[in-house]
Amino acid sequence: MTLSFAPDSELPYVYDGVATDAAPNRACCYTIDEGYLLPTLLSAFQLRSALPAKIADVVVFCFGSPSDITRAAMGLCVAKGVDFRLVPVTALDGNPMICARFFLPRLLGREYRDVLYVDGDTQVAGSLEPLLTHPTVEGRVLAVPDPMAVMIANADGPWPARRAYFRGIGLHDGAHERYFNSGVMRFQLSDWDAVSRDCLDLCRRNGADYEFRDQDALNLVVGERCDLVSFRWNFPPFFMNFNAQETIHPRLYHFMSNPRPWQGAFLPWGRAWHKPYAALAASHPDLAPTLRSLPLHRYGRYVVQQHVKRYRESRIWGAAGVRTRIDALEASAPV
Repeated sequence: MTLSFAPDSELPYVYDGVATDAAPNRACCYTIDEGYLLPTLLSAFQLRSALPAKIADVVVFCFGSPSDITRAAMGLCVAKGVDFRLVPVTALDGNPMICARFFLPRLLGREYRDVLYVDGDTQVAGSLEPLLTHPTVEGRVLAVPDPMAVMIANADGPWPARRAYFRGIGLHDGAHERYFNSGVMRFQLSDWDAVSRDCLDLCRRNGADYEFRDQDALNLVVGERCDLVSFRWNFPPFFMNFNAQETIHPRLYHFMSNPRPWQGAFLPWGRAWHKPYAALAASHPDLAPTLRSLPLHRYGRYVVQQHVKRYRESRIWGAAGVRTRIDALEASAPV
């Protein structure tokens, strides 16, 4: 099997000169570099396994140059029914990897109309079909509230400062409780082109001032055109510290901060969420180098840190008032 690049305005790859199948017209997309390869492949394989092929294609865009690792990834993706596309870094026009999702209109071309973007630091625990088939409205984005949106109205702790920060970058008070997480988003590709251009412009001009660079830009650009959906589709694993999974029934877990489960069997996920990464690395040792091991001192620090976080978060986030806010968001979610 051969790999080649096409011009930036076209699809960036061909497999032995054979064109890809344009049906269905939905795509679940990841945008990564080689450093995130194995965790992303696990998520993509889980998503593909749980989703009927007629509903959507699963596409992994990996930015970089051909290597033994990317060739191994391509072969494995072919076997798993996942579309792996290697894209030259120059396609980012000098922007950082975090902005790669803004280039999906160029990368996907005209073959798809409906896109679900998924971050690579995720695991899929059930079918995403309800999210993918929920009716969309032209010009609008489906996304999940960021955990900050649950706590942003609090009078104490870090939240007054966070509200002041949001105001400072141009997010008015009414937008704070609608602030969404950019790790899982569904949109019509025709809408994403304009959103992406505006976000890239904001990041170039003001990115140094943004604490959550691309996510802040997205919230500023999309604003009230976002329909908030259930945490089921973008579940923060620290919610496990107060057993929120028992009522939300997550289908996609998003490991938003360090440590992450491929780094070890830390709380709150334990061995159950670490083992799939270890198994994939063991069965495909040519991909294992993309899982960087932790120094012993960092591993020990994370063990202690995660025990402390479980104690604190079970009391803060598990408090009745906070659970009521989460329940209200869930009750109002269209899917």
